[in-house]
This record gives sequence, C-alpha cells and structure tokens, in this order.
Amino acid sequence: MLPRPPSSSPPRPSLRARVLLAGCLAGSALQLVPASSRADTVEGTRSEALVEKEHRIALRLDRGHAELVVQRTVHNGGPRHDQAIFMLDLPQRAVATGLASLGLKNGQPFWFRGDLMEAEAAAEKYRELTGIGGFYPKDPALLSWRSQETLALQVFPCAPGQPKTVEYTLRMPTTYREGRHHLSLPRVGTETLAATVIVSAVRPGDRLFLDGKPISPGATFQLAQDETDLALAPRPSLALDGAFSSSPLGSGRELVALRIDAPAHLSEPPRNARVVVLLDSSRSLRENEGAAALAAARAYLAHLDGALVEVLTFDREVHPRHGRFVPAARALADLDKLVLQRRNGSRIDDALSRADALLASTPAGLPRRILALTDLHTRSALTPEGLGAALKSGALVHVGLPSPGSPDLTRDDEHPFAAPVRATGGLVWTATASEKPADAVDMRRVYEEWVRPIRIEHLDVRLPGLDPSELGFGEQLPEGEGLEFRGLHEAPVAEAVLTGELWARPVRRVFTPDQTHGRLWSALVFGTELLDSLTEPEMTVLAFRGGAVSPVTSYLAIEPGVRPSTEGLDWSGSGMGFGSGSGRLSGIGIGRGASDGFDHAGFLRAALGQAFARCPAGPASARVSLETTVDEVVDVPSIQLAGSDGAAAAPVRRCLEDAAWDLDLPRAFRRTFARYEVELSR
Repeated sequence: MLPRPPSSSPPRPSLRARVLLAGCLAGSALQLVPASSRADTVEGTRSEALVEKEHRIALRLDRGHAELVVQRTVHNGGPRHDQAIFMLDLPQRAVATGLASLGLKNGQPFWFRGDLMEAEAAAEKYRELTGIGGFYPKDPALLSWRSQETLALQVFPCAPGQPKTVEYTLRMPTTYREGRHHLSLPRVGTETLAATVIVSAVRPGDRLFLDGKPISPGATFQLAQDETDLALAPRPSLALDGAFSSSPLGSGRELVALRIDAPAHLSEPPRNARVVVLLDSSRSLRENEGAAALAAARAYLAHLDGALVEVLTFDREVHPRHGRFVPAARALADLDKLVLQRRNGSRIDDALSRADALLASTPAGLPRRILALTDLHTRSALTPEGLGAALKSGALVHVGLPSPGSPDLTRDDEHPFAAPVRATGGLVWTATASEKPADAVDMRRVYEEWVRPIRIEHLDVRLPGLDPSELGFGEQLPEGEGLEFRGLHEAPVAEAVLTGELWARPVRRVFTPDQTHGRLWSALVFGTELLDSLTEPEMTVLAFRGGAVSPVTSYLAIEPGVRPSTEGLDWSGSGMGFGSGSGRLSGIGIGRGASDGFDHAGFLRAALGQAFARCPAGPASARVSLETTVDEVVDVPSIQLAGSDGAAAAPVRRCLEDAAWDLDLPRAFRRTFARYEVELSR
C-alpha cells in the first residue's frame, strides 16, 4: 500500500496527476499513442536505426482466460547503445502480468525476470540505472501503465549492431458461448510488422479452433486481420464448469468473481429407448392442431434412430397403429401418411394406461418414454391424481399441447395436469410446430428438447449477502452458454450456489472460493470497468496479489550488477519519461362462453330424440347425461331408461350411448366442461 504523506507535507497529487508526472521524472520522449491508433510503436531514443525485427506470441488458451507470452526483438543499427521504447496498444481487457529481459549469464543467454514494484519507485530506479556512470552497460527494462489500452515498455541498452529481445506476459478473459471459450484478438503489432502466434491448450483433451475451423496445438498464424477468433472447446463432459472467488481488498471490501459454464451438452439422448407416441384424434383438436401434432411427433422421432416405437391414436377409444414396437424409421414413415380421423372423446388416461402397459413389458433397464400430443380437453371426472394413477412402469412422460406456427417449445409448469407428469421426470409443454419444409431445420433443433434436456430452467444463483437482482442472471441457462459476475462487495462471500431443473430433475452446484481464480481476477480486474471504482490502496492490494501492471505498479527487470554506465542516457532536460501506474398457460378449465342465441339443450334433444326413435322398442322415455368440451362430447356418464327391465333396456342404452358419442356438435358449442341432462320420449 502506498504510504500517505505526513500532514506537514505538501498535498500529494492525485493518482492521475502522478501517472503523468512519473512520466516526466527526467523529461519525456514517450509519446502517448493517439486513441484512434490500432498499432504499437517501436522507437529508439538516439537513432531511427533501431527497428523491430521479430514479434512472436506463445498463446495458451484455458477455460475462462488466455495467457499470451510476447517476445519482441529489436535490432539497433545505430552507432551507440540505445533505448528501445515500445508503446503497446493492448487488446481489449488485456492485463500485463510479467516481464523478462534476455541477457547473458556466465556467457550464456539468460532471462532476467522482472519484479513488480510500486510504480514511482520502479520509474525512479530505472532512471537511476540507465543514467550516465562509469560502468559497462547492462540490461534494465521497465513495463509501466499508461491507460487500460496502453502500456509503455522501455529497454536499455540495445547494443549497436546487435539484437535485443524482451518478453512480457498478458492475460485476458475469454467469453464462453456455444460450448467454447472464445478469445477475440485485433491485429497486434506495429503498422509494418504483425505478430506471429503459436497457440496451444493448457489442458489435455481440449480442442482448438481458429475462426471456427479446428486447428492442432502448435498451429502458427499471423495476427494480421482486424479480428481473429480463437476458441477452445473443453473435452466432453455433462457437468457444469466454473470458478468462484471472493478476494479481500484490504479495505473491508471484496472483489467477487464468478464464472459458470454449461457444457456443450447437458445430457445425452437415451440409447435403445422404447417409446410410445400418443396422438389425440378427438374433435376438440382442430385439423391444423392435429397437423402440428404430427409434425412435432416426426421431429421428436427423428432424434431416436435406435429406438423401437409404437404409435397409439385415441379418442374415446385407443387405436394402435402397429400392434407392436417397430423401428423408429418405420414409425416415421407411417406418420408421413397418417390422417387423423376426428371423433368424440378424449380418453387420455386410457391411452396413457395402454402405453404404460406396453412399456412395462419391455426389457428392464432400457429407457422408457411416452410422448402424448393432446389438448388435454378431457372430461371433468378425470383428475390429476387419476391421470397419475395410469402411470406405473417408470416411463418418463412428456405431454405436448400442439398448435401451428413457428417452431417453439415452452414448458407449462402451472398446467392443472403438470404435477403427475412432473412426477415421471417429464413436463407439460406448449408446442408450436410447422409442416413447412423451410422450417425443417428449426423443427429438428427445437424438438430435440423432448429427447434430452438442453437447458437448466428455474435458474437461481445465490451469493450470500448479494441481492440476486445484482447478478442480472435470467431464469434459464442453455447448454453451451455461460454466466459471469464481477463486483465489489462490502463483506466476504462464502460461496456461490446454483439451483435449477433439467426437465423436472433438480440440479444443484456449489462453488467454493478458489484462490487461483482469485489471483487471476486480482489481475484481470484492471482491464474491466471496475477499475474506476477502486481506491488507490485497493489497487495496490490487487495488483501485488495478481502480479499486474496497474496505475500503481510497474515491472522492472534488472540484470544483477546493473549500474549507471558509460553509455547511460542523459535525462537532464531531455523530456524523456517513465511509465507509472495509472409461459404461457393453456389446457383445461378455461371457459369460452356460450354462443349468443343458440339453444344448446334444444339441439341435443332434437339430435338424440331422432336417434331414440330409431332405437329398439322398449322404454318410452330416457334421460341422457353428457358432458361437452368445446364442440366435442367428452363423457356420457349415465343413461337412465324408464319402465324397462335390465335385459330389454341394454340394447336401447347401447343405442343411445353410441348416438351420444357420435354427435357432430356445431361450433356454437364453445364452453369447457358443459354438463347437459337431456330428457327424451317417444
């Protein structure tokens, strides 16, 4: 921490003033690069004959950050020892964390590593060591802060007719998206010499990409274009990755940094699954909704090449399409030509029970799946508990509520039947589907989510002491995407806890503090917007913990025995400076209202009365109880006949029941769960 001046001392300049003032400890030949420039500059103090000959970067990509070890070689074509001045135009968010100068030790090439020092002390020391004296010139180098975008690198002496190599290290955060850690780099180097990069991965098994194309470790290329995208794909895993740290600033505050990465795939498709697809062919499902259901079923089965499938259609009865399990390809071909015959009745519970029984007979240990495509407009007597009672085989069930439109899936956890479906591990979904060939790719992509979970839903990330609204995370984390948070907090944060669901399965991951991550972000913070919120003492704590060049710290590399030399620089009055730091709800129970002026009961009396007249002789009067949902008969709970014994009444009861189920209701029937008692006589 920088010492405070005693109260009797003159007022100390502000940090910004001292950043500029330190550049004038002995005058200034360091010129700040204009903000519009996108290139480094390399100059000699004494001669224009000092030029850069080589610029190489060894870049190592890791998860969450990259390290760039940069070597710059100049050649002094002038007659005297000279100072090389590099004005380094940093890539966005890059931070310097190391410096070394290549010299000789015992007659052999040797890297002299720099020490991180308080900025003003480093600048003063460099000035002293590069001044005029009586000793043989050796190799000090100073790497110092100018701004978040610019560093100054000074190296002395560069011997006449000789090369001089200096090395500095940069660290940069990566951006995680689409299952890869991306590093975007601009053109790096001077206007005449772009950097040559050799790239590798820190961890075995991670793969590398250059502008989207795979490359091998050790690949070499030039950073000569305006933007180059390097990416690293972690070796395959289904687990969440990430890191968390809470680093003290010495002031009571903490730097909190969190990174959470969802893997490229959060799950895998089931292997050798046994699947039953249920298709609602009842009247309440409109023709275009039925077409959407068929399109959704095809998109679903397209992901299950190794599965065996049975398809059942249902109205008031259940109708098997194959009578056995068949390969998915055959089931798909059948769906291409299937036409749903719309009838009354929505016996979804019977269909689920039949599907469950079929799956119960399949070999133990194989995945069992049921996909039901229906509007769930069924009879009021069917409760969620009753629906759940039909499921005993352990099959995972998804229920899709189909409608036509652009491909989309949205889970409906508030649906009245959501609870028994969730108990199987599946969900109720609103499912928008399209038959258009132009939508085929999107259909396949969207409906993969019925085959395997591809996002964490109901996402909740908690950092004790922080309001969740400060984090700015949404309610889901798709696979291949990441979450990041960096902030300053008034107290230590013990952990980060992520909870959510993969379909209906709970997910929980606890991230505890990682010291390595804390050191990394103690450096990287100097490339972020948080810099403006740090005090000078806090910067000092972070810079020394992270080993970073900052507004308050610089690197100084000194060859042992360096002293002012006979070739030293004359700083007096020269103006030569030093750097220093500076859902939608759908389903049952939604009334649609009655059609104005339409006599619903009268229509039913007339239609059933004609049927009663055609029924076998016997009872003279009858009462038919029935229930409708929209324009579909969904239940005929009772038929009462007057003045007839059981044997004589049975044919009449069957005749009236069939007539009720065969009613073709007009569109004026719009209500859900409408009950009617129809009195008939003849």
